[in-house]
Amino acid sequence: LLGSALAGCAGPLSLFDGHSLSGWEVHGGAQWSVSEQTILAAGAGDGFLASTATYGDFHLRLEFWVDATLNSGIFVRCTDRSRIHPDTCYELNIWDNHPQQEARTGAIVFRVMPPLAHVDTVGRWNTYEVTAQGPLLQVRVNGVTTAILESADPTPGFIALQHVGEGTVRFRNIELRTL
Repeated sequence: LLGSALAGCAGPLSLFDGHSLSGWEVHGGAQWSVSEQTILAAGAGDGFLASTATYGDFHLRLEFWVDATLNSGIFVRCTDRSRIHPDTCYELNIWDNHPQQEARTGAIVFRVMPPLAHVDTVGRWNTYEVTAQGPLLQVRVNGVTTAILESADPTPGFIALQHVGEGTVRFRNIELRTL
């Protein structure tokens, strides 16, 4: 589906300009900054960096780098800025060392667990892709399909990047195509 879904869509929209957090807002206590053309959250603190815009049907592709100690993730179709949580969004997990391995990197937390494939991502650059089209969410990590959800709520929402605990996560090349 991924290839056919992309065939008729517009060119990519960059959600990160490489120099500022323009188009994003901070929620919580994590410290977000821009360093070496990446969005960086390092140290201790729990929180989110949320897009100011909302999106309905889209294909999102980004690159991430995370260390082993951190719980991170990409939240899509979020509708409540006061409660960014897997109950109110779809959380695409980034946490290889999750204590419950069924919720590790590639899972859609509480919805598609365990992930369909085991992909290791710690300490290197990786790609995350999600196609959200109507009730379908298809997730790929490093080109491998890790989750398919066919009953997602199609309500448009914002995107949020997560930093929980202590450690470093970086995001870059954040591109979205509307479908």
